[in-house]
Amino acid sequence: METVNLLEFLNKAKDLYTLDYAVCGDELVNFLDLMTEDEAFTRRIDLGIMYLHQRNLEQFTIIDGLNRILSLSLLLHAVCECYKKTSAKNDKAIHTIRAKYLLDGSKTKLRLPEEDQVIFEKILFGEKLSGKEKKSPLFILLHNFWTQIKEEKLQAANIFQMLNKIMVCIVDTENVSKRDLFYNLNKNNTKINQLLLIEDYLKSLGIIQEWEELKKIYNSEKDIIQFFKDFFITKFNFKEFDITRFYEIFVNYIETMLQYMPEDALIKKMKASAKLYNDILNVSFANEKFRQALIQIKMHKGEDTYAYILNIYEDYIENNLTETTFLEILSTIDEYLKNRLKTPNDVAFNDLIKYLNAFITCK
Repeated sequence: METVNLLEFLNKAKDLYTLDYAVCGDELVNFLDLMTEDEAFTRRIDLGIMYLHQRNLEQFTIIDGLNRILSLSLLLHAVCECYKKTSAKNDKAIHTIRAKYLLDGSKTKLRLPEEDQVIFEKILFGEKLSGKEKKSPLFILLHNFWTQIKEEKLQAANIFQMLNKIMVCIVDTENVSKRDLFYNLNKNNTKINQLLLIEDYLKSLGIIQEWEELKKIYNSEKDIIQFFKDFFITKFNFKEFDITRFYEIFVNYIETMLQYMPEDALIKKMKASAKLYNDILNVSFANEKFRQALIQIKMHKGEDTYAYILNIYEDYIENNLTETTFLEILSTIDEYLKNRLKTPNDVAFNDLIKYLNAFITCK
């Protein structure tokens, strides 16, 4: 662990890599606002801890601290843009700033996840942005920097004097799982794409191809998440599924099940459940009686019953439930839904599940 000046760290690093599942959030840092707090630039500014993995002397992977480094990069670019072509001296200084802090030859020094990288490159290389790209947090912060520098007539020398006071504490995570550390630091961030965290985990197990096949069952990421929400509700007996714990729940399930079956058998079983759930979502049954029963359930807004329906559908496929019993359960669920539409909060579905399970046991 060492405390360094953030500007000097950016100068030291030749390449700064980010994690595939990291996001450039809305909490970017407006460094210029810090200037108003200490106009004399006498006070050290502490921006906390940054977690990095040092690949070699000049290359780092950012685990936590992306927003701070990105914000600094955008401010430096804004300074360059505001002072370009104002004098030969300033143009020379701009060339030095870009070479020291922003670029590694013809590439950006900071490498962002794909969608953000496209916007970042367009900004740094002066390419035209689309209307949608201009709504990104990157462009919004950059625009704020431009506005403040021009309206408040901020001098580049004062900005750099302030930046020289900004310190961060760097922790090297050489012997720590980057993915787990990132998750634990960001677990309450609802914008984290936890499917990408899961994919990285499955890559480490060598079963990413099977995961790709599972994803192809569905037409959208939303449906994949919906499947796993209801899948885990049945497996862990959850009353609700906390999307911010998706990665954690997935890993716990896989590592628990691997104690009882090999990886290929586990993914095969999970894919089978995914196909059955897709049948439920799309009311796609060869059995016409099942199809009609699900149509009624869908018409009566029964999406919250899909987790239980998946559970009993699996029992039916595994011959633990007869067709007659399966249809009786679907009919009972539909009656419940019709009554719920007439009298909201009549009977909690969890109470109905107890009755249905007792009914199955008697059968």
